Amino acid sequence: MHRQLKLDFRTIQSELAAKPFISSSEFLGPVEDVFKTKEHGYRRIDQATFLHILNFEACQTYSLAMTRPDLVCIQLTIAGTYSRNMGDHCAFVDRNTVQITNYPSSASYTAAGTRLRGIMIVCERQHLLSHFGLRTEHIAPTHRPIFTSRMGAPHTLDLPMSRASLLIADQILSCRYGEPLRGVFMSAKGLELVCGIVSQINAMPAGRAPRIVGASSKLAAIGTAAEIYRREPHNPPTIAQLAQRVGLNRNDLTDGFKKAFGLTPHAYGHMARMEEAERLLRTGEISISEVARRIGYDGYSSFSRAYHAHFGRAPSSRHGT
Repeated sequence: MHRQLKLDFRTIQSELAAKPFISSSEFLGPVEDVFKTKEHGYRRIDQATFLHILNFEACQTYSLAMTRPDLVCIQLTIAGTYSRNMGDHCAFVDRNTVQITNYPSSASYTAAGTRLRGIMIVCERQHLLSHFGLRTEHIAPTHRPIFTSRMGAPHTLDLPMSRASLLIADQILSCRYGEPLRGVFMSAKGLELVCGIVSQINAMPAGRAPRIVGASSKLAAIGTAAEIYRREPHNPPTIAQLAQRVGLNRNDLTDGFKKAFGLTPHAYGHMARMEEAERLLRTGEISISEVARRIGYDGYSSFSRAYHAHFGRAPSSRHGT
């Protein structure tokens, strides 16, 4: 037994013209028994574009029938997998991929217990061409109808997940702002994400489909994980949390850090915190206790011990130098 759901993206877009965010329950009815999440809905980016955050666990198996007349769907999947049918074509949506389609209808099937993490952006096809400047003349003929035809193609254009796109997606998924800042932030990052993907498409070799290389996607994930450590020294994620955020398992994350940096993720995260502390100390603009607080230490003593163990000197020796 599974839940059957239906969505019409044109209806969602029409409703978003009047308000910035719509909960999925307004279209699907109560969904608390299907999606275990804090937010499941659709957010306006501009009048022709909206965004959906995939950050939930499927509480039960469900199928989702979607109609998207003349709308292009761009989906970045960081973690989790499910199957999708478009016409006679069936494929798996897998982690660390970017898939683009505008086929008028599709049906997906997600098993209970699946944890999905990613971003979906829906944009009017003509808006993608005229407003964002997506060029189609060099796209392979098999994929060109996705952008040049209302009927699209019964398959997706698959792109490698770039480090830049993965980092923006993580920023969206990790956003802790309340409204109205949350809406402003989501819109800005959604536009940035579309710009990056259009640039990626425009830079593809003429007439050739892009190659999806697993190693390069993993390298992008490792780079994003390192950037997360540097961006969040005040509250570094655990290895399990970091692995989930970039779509890798713990072993791949640890092996990737050792190959890229010669350090475990934990050691790299500690190094990033100490380097940020060193930068703040050198400015001399804030107290050592405030430096400790900004990189996540409860007090001066614990920070001083960690700093001395890392650099072999007291933090006071670098304050204001």
